[in-house]
Amino acid sequence: MTKVWIATLIALTVTLAMPSLAQTPDAPKATPDSENGRFNMSPSADGVLRLDTRTGQISLCRKRNDNWACESVADDRAAYEKEIARLQERVNKLESQLDRGANKHTELKLPSDAEVDRVMKFFENIFRRFMGIMENLQREKQEKGT
Repeated sequence: MTKVWIATLIALTVTLAMPSLAQTPDAPKATPDSENGRFNMSPSADGVLRLDTRTGQISLCRKRNDNWACESVADDRAAYEKEIARLQERVNKLESQLDRGANKHTELKLPSDAEVDRVMKFFENIFRRFMGIMENLQREKQEKGT
């Protein structure tokens, strides 16, 4: 019975040790179970691109001195989101200013009769002067034609 027990223990030890012996130092480490497939890896010319499926962040992973290191890749999306947030804040500010302005000037003030008469007199004088010029030109034309 003891020999069976020892043989089972040796077989179990070898079975558990095999995966760690099979990995070479060059092989990338497996994703931990806690990550639940969070990252998608794609080979590239410079290394491996790693996409974080939760945040959308992209990193370039390279082997340096027998270790893998990942660096964030510049992302235009972050710049777009920042600009959208800035513009949204500006729109909200302008809308609030419009709301305040609308409450101040809700009543339309029409001109008085005296103001209307003054404007009409002004345009009447302009029209009379224009008609006088036209009559003078007509008279000059008739005098030259005769």
